[in-house]
Amino acid sequence: MIAKYTAIFAQFLANNLNEICLSITAVTIMIAGPHLTSAIKRVTKPYNWFFKFCCFIILCTVILTFLSKILYKGLKYWYGQQSGLALILWVTCTYLSLAFIAKQQKEI
Repeated sequence: MIAKYTAIFAQFLANNLNEICLSITAVTIMIAGPHLTSAIKRVTKPYNWFFKFCCFIILCTVILTFLSKILYKGLKYWYGQQSGLALILWVTCTYLSLAFIAKQQKEI
């Protein structure tokens, strides 16, 4: 009985893998975003305001785009290799880990 529901839920996760990976990527970028922007601010601090502004926008855009693309494709590949209970456990552990990190950073 439980095996039947596990298989149905795993199939549901497999069918919605794009949305799952996108949401995990979005939450990860949301959690990591403030750390990335503060690091970029420290790097560009000694420059004049215009150069600092341009570098900040370019670096934030490039770094966040690169990280989101790599994370999304990596998650989609990794979760695509999993099946059944392994897929359910990996997705659940990922969401719980992100929730724990967000709670530690007082994001939630």
